[in-house]
Amino acid sequence: MKKIAFYTLLLTFFTKSYSQISTDIETGIVKVNRNDASSSWKNSSGELNGIDGTLFSYANDFNNPVKPLFRFRANYTFGKSKKHFLSFLAAPVQYKTEGALNKSITFNSTVFETNQQTEGFYKFNGYRLTYRYNFIQRNNLVLGLGLTLNLRDAEFSLKQGSKYERNYNRGLVPLINTYVNYKFTDKFGVLVDGDVFYIDNTGGAIDYLTGFNYALNKNISLKTGYRFFSGVGSEKGNVYNKLFVSSFVIGGVINFN
Repeated sequence: MKKIAFYTLLLTFFTKSYSQISTDIETGIVKVNRNDASSSWKNSSGELNGIDGTLFSYANDFNNPVKPLFRFRANYTFGKSKKHFLSFLAAPVQYKTEGALNKSITFNSTVFETNQQTEGFYKFNGYRLTYRYNFIQRNNLVLGLGLTLNLRDAEFSLKQGSKYERNYNRGLVPLINTYVNYKFTDKFGVLVDGDVFYIDNTGGAIDYLTGFNYALNKNISLKTGYRFFSGVGSEKGNVYNKLFVSSFVIGGVINFN
């Protein structure tokens, strides 16, 4: 009987009245403001080490047009007051570019010559699992704090004729998630939402959206604003990369009752 009561209570906790599923879709355009890379690494003082790689820029040494952005998040809120928030986010950042180099680049000890047409590929995809607790949840204000586990899928490469070199890195990174939603009216409000973790010149990331949201009805809301992502990674004996991208986005959240 105790087991039956426990499972009944557990089932009730996750039933429709105490939980909600939603999707969050975001699109827009991205400008790569900075994307420095090297097959050498930087120490905590910001000094480039190693002899097998020089520093180059995907933003300045290649063509750099704006690029499309697309993100998808699946959310699950639960608990009697629905203060517990669980989500999975797919946040891809990847693109190809090309250009004639204005300087020679040493990458993994291979020399890519100046004035030669060169192709570049860059990828920094993130897949994030987030748990957040909304410790303040009122009609006009929601404040939340949580933890994000980010699976990083990163790669960058150069190709020039028959020469081809690439570096890639995959790993888990913990981030701190914060959320602020303040409503001026029943429908219109300001939104600040993102993840952050920063150490020093050798590692860290920050990804935030600052904008506005508007509730069309109880199940659909729209959002727009400015999103920026900055990341720096340096691993001894491996690679260095520093990225800053900015974007103007629009999106929507759909709640499923």
